[in-house]
Amino acid sequence: MQQASHTEPLLIENNITINGKASQSDDDYDILRQRPNKGWAGVRLFLSMYGAGEKISNTGVGKWLMNIGEPPVYLDSLSRVQSASQLGIHYFNLGYFNAKVTSYDEVKGRKAKAFYDVNTGPKYTLSSFELHSTNRFIDSALAYYPPLFSTGDGVVAEDIEQAQLDLTNFLKNNGYFKAQLGWVYFELDTAHGPKEVNLIGVVDPYSFGGDVRRRTLTSIRAQPTYDYGNTTVITDSTRTSNGIDVVQNGLKFRPEFIDQQIFLSTGDSYNSSAIKETYKNLVALGVFKSVEIDIVESGDDLMANLKLTPLSKRSVSAGIEGLGNNGSIGLGGQFSWDNRNLFKGGEVLRLSLGGSVTEQRNSTNTTWLLDARELNASGSLRFPKFLLPTTLLPKKSKYWQPRTEIGLKSSFQFRVDEFNRNVLSSYLEYRWKVSGAQYTLSPWRFSFVQIDFTSDSTLAPFLFNGFQDLVFAQSGYRMNKTWTQGNTRYFTAVELETGGHLWRSMGLTSISGVPLMPFAKGSVDLRLYQPLVHQREIALRTFLGLSQHWSPDQSFMPFEKSFFMGGANDMRGWTAYHFGPGATSEELLRTRGYFAAAPIKFVVNAEYRFTMHDAWKGAVFLDAGNMWLYNRSYGNDLTADQLEAISKGTFGWNSFYKQFGLNTGVGFRYDLEFFIMRADIALKVHHPGAVDRSNWVIQDPKWHDFNLTLGIGYPF
Repeated sequence: MQQASHTEPLLIENNITINGKASQSDDDYDILRQRPNKGWAGVRLFLSMYGAGEKISNTGVGKWLMNIGEPPVYLDSLSRVQSASQLGIHYFNLGYFNAKVTSYDEVKGRKAKAFYDVNTGPKYTLSSFELHSTNRFIDSALAYYPPLFSTGDGVVAEDIEQAQLDLTNFLKNNGYFKAQLGWVYFELDTAHGPKEVNLIGVVDPYSFGGDVRRRTLTSIRAQPTYDYGNTTVITDSTRTSNGIDVVQNGLKFRPEFIDQQIFLSTGDSYNSSAIKETYKNLVALGVFKSVEIDIVESGDDLMANLKLTPLSKRSVSAGIEGLGNNGSIGLGGQFSWDNRNLFKGGEVLRLSLGGSVTEQRNSTNTTWLLDARELNASGSLRFPKFLLPTTLLPKKSKYWQPRTEIGLKSSFQFRVDEFNRNVLSSYLEYRWKVSGAQYTLSPWRFSFVQIDFTSDSTLAPFLFNGFQDLVFAQSGYRMNKTWTQGNTRYFTAVELETGGHLWRSMGLTSISGVPLMPFAKGSVDLRLYQPLVHQREIALRTFLGLSQHWSPDQSFMPFEKSFFMGGANDMRGWTAYHFGPGATSEELLRTRGYFAAAPIKFVVNAEYRFTMHDAWKGAVFLDAGNMWLYNRSYGNDLTADQLEAISKGTFGWNSFYKQFGLNTGVGFRYDLEFFIMRADIALKVHHPGAVDRSNWVIQDPKWHDFNLTLGIGYPF
């Protein structure tokens, strides 16, 4: 398929060995000057496209093919030698001071492979570490600085550079306005013994001007109505309790609000980190078009000038987004009107109208192409603080980017041949960030849910008992955090909801005849992302969810507070709402209008992700899991068929692991930078509800054992 005509052989492979073993580091391969044309299973599709376009380069089609294709990479011996030299430098910087690299190539016909053999030699480690300064005041401050290195650590150039940056920031955060990277350097002494290094860190401000004065902010001037096009000097100002002069045209912003958003005070020593955090906080408010913080010298002191250009008081926005969650694919749009700084304290009032149309992959409807629609209207008022008594708040809470939001939302959902649902909700929500984690607390969320069925609920009446008009008065909490340890990235999310108990304890069981549901629901989502060589990655996820209700009038968990399986984001071998609980028969799962939901859910996902060519990504995945009903009585008015269906969906310690669904498949993703389009093709491997065949359906797969899911973004 490859189209290439050249005297030099085509480079098809780079091989790097480290002490006789294949390199598992992308850093090694990124150093190489020449990289082979990308391919999959030996087929270099984009090289072929380039070659085909080159033959008709004078046409529009030819230019298009050459543009999206990839030009051939021919072996260049000089580039190979230079790459070997760079690899040697790379390993020297990792602490292998005696590293040696040899390289060679193998040519067979018109194809070539390049080989790089790295003999690292011993890795040098630290025998001791010292840190001092040529200035006695800085030297006394360094006595309280945490140790940068420990005995036995490797001598890695990147770690030393990071230590240099950290020390410079330490000085800048302690008043040394003129501190710079050149003040800090490190000396290595290898004369103490074989494979050992004595590392000495030195802070020498005199080599770069010698300005070792600790500076103080004596003046802070904030201009929240700054206009770059208007040079008129404004003299009207208000001084806050922290010594900040708020200068503006009229009272557009309350001075105490501006004071609360600035993490500086007059009399403070110069602190670079506080200035950066102030900038990030002001930008995150969403009421300023631009934020500029200038630090100006005034003799021995410093002046801070904050130029804040506000956004328009009112604005209208509209947007369209692709939808690809819960087994559906479609479009959603929203029209919003914002009124900013409503009470002169950075508040934002937003009124929105929106809607979506989607093609439900889980639906059996064949009449409509777009068979699920939603219309919604909402209003919210956001405050850039906690609406709580200050005596209840810690002093550091202002640094958490606190937000309070009060809102009201109404939505109407229509699904052809299935159901119509109206939801009216109001809420109070607090949000904040601490140490890289995001928190949301909803002390109040009131929802009224009204459902009308258009399908035949007698097909699966034991599940449709979970569908009914209900009122939820609840509280909720969510925490999610992403962090990195080494090269591995981790994500965790915890979500809790509960409600209705207080009202029930007071004797209130319904509102206007609609039952008030006491319940609790929680989930834990854990993820791990491990990068591999050649832009590849292993992604793992484990999800566990539980929900429970305490209503004497309700047997099954309400659908609104249950979990579902299938679709684009967990069990991709099944369409959304069409898997489980337990060993529910596959015939029932394919019944028209069937919806499966349950209060217990457990899923494990694994993906091997790789880059095919630039924005084209691929994946091989494996999904396992199921959901279950609780093992309890569900009433005396059930038929024998219903009782049998319930028994198949009930959780049991001796049976749950036998009821895991299992599917595998391949995925294709196209990264458009602002979002990722995804198509996953999955095949059922183990079906706990298989009828008239082995549960290991992979032994004799049918067409309905394959499933295509479309989505936006990665599944996890």
